[in-house]
Amino acid sequence: MSVWQLENHRYLVAVNATGAELSSIRDKCSGREWLWQPQPGVWNNSATQLFPVVGALVHDGVRVDGQFLPLPAHGFLRGQAFTCIEQSIKHLVLEARATPETLGLWPWCWRVQLQLALHEDGLSVAQHVFNDDRQPFWYSIGWHPGFAMPVASKTGWHVMFGDKAVRGPFTTRNRTLVTEGQTQITTSFPLTETSFRDGAIYFGDCQQQQVRVCSPDGTTVMTLEMAEHNWLALWGVPGADLLCIEPLAGTTDAPDFDGNAENKRGIRQLAPGQSQAFRVRLRFAVDACAGD
Repeated sequence: MSVWQLENHRYLVAVNATGAELSSIRDKCSGREWLWQPQPGVWNNSATQLFPVVGALVHDGVRVDGQFLPLPAHGFLRGQAFTCIEQSIKHLVLEARATPETLGLWPWCWRVQLQLALHEDGLSVAQHVFNDDRQPFWYSIGWHPGFAMPVASKTGWHVMFGDKAVRGPFTTRNRTLVTEGQTQITTSFPLTETSFRDGAIYFGDCQQQQVRVCSPDGTTVMTLEMAEHNWLALWGVPGADLLCIEPLAGTTDAPDFDGNAENKRGIRQLAPGQSQAFRVRLRFAVDACAGD
């Protein structure tokens, strides 16, 4: 399997060809590995891409114009082979596109680019969706990175949002999500031993939002800045020092979802020849350390 690397004076980043999944964000100064390392029985990934659907599907697929399209949870992009179309020491563009196998599941000619750039304080990530078909298609997209954080080892960790409150938190049940009729808003979310007992926690109205992960003493350890994504999910495994922070354009299904793609919460439509970018910026605290 091909692995690409990016490097500057502070970071060494590795990206796998399968799914263009980041497998390492290592701080060379401190030796700290920021990304979760796959662990069977906990979570066997590190930073998966989600497309053309996000979350679980209560009907194991969706219907488009009366045709049932069987799809796995989170779609199929995480299993696709990416190729490198541009690379420098601090910049990388990887691309996957429709194959005969994906056309059997999702009968449109799509293309997704993952664009990565290293900065002095972290990493920017952009997912760029292209419609190379003659017909419009429905889609959702998201990024599911997991970070190695001592959220289970020490109490008091919390997530803070920027100046603008977000909708939520909305809890999942059996991987389904109800948001309709719920009006709560928040600017913070505590990470406790029971936070993810029932699954992921969702927040809405997250465009142009800043998400800060704070240690028990209030120090901002990591910041994730969202642009076009309108949903955010937090997820972890009780007892594990793992925190997934997922910028999403779409959500897991509502329990009463009728299965028609146009009615799936958060789904978007892309016209032929059009494209859409979804950007995220990660910033890491210089002196942050797993033991602090």
